[in-house]
Amino acid sequence: MINKIKEYIKDDEFKIKYVNNSINIVNYDNILEVKDNVVSFLKNNKIINIKGSNLKLNKLLDNEVLITGIINKIEM
Repeated sequence: MINKIKEYIKDDEFKIKYVNNSINIVNYDNILEVKDNVVSFLKNNKIINIKGSNLKLNKLLDNEVLITGIINKIEM
């Protein structure tokens, strides 16, 4: 059990998960832009764009966010 907790705390892998028309992004470097139709992130000098409509950003932790709305495209 303690090993699983340590792995969770030390986890620094960049991840994008799409579940039920929402996107969870973990371990990004910076949020560049938040608009109704696009949310942009920076990771390792690469830009990730989430495009759609009625997009809303919910910050979960320092390095984790949840994006909800109508998601049409993820560009990397």
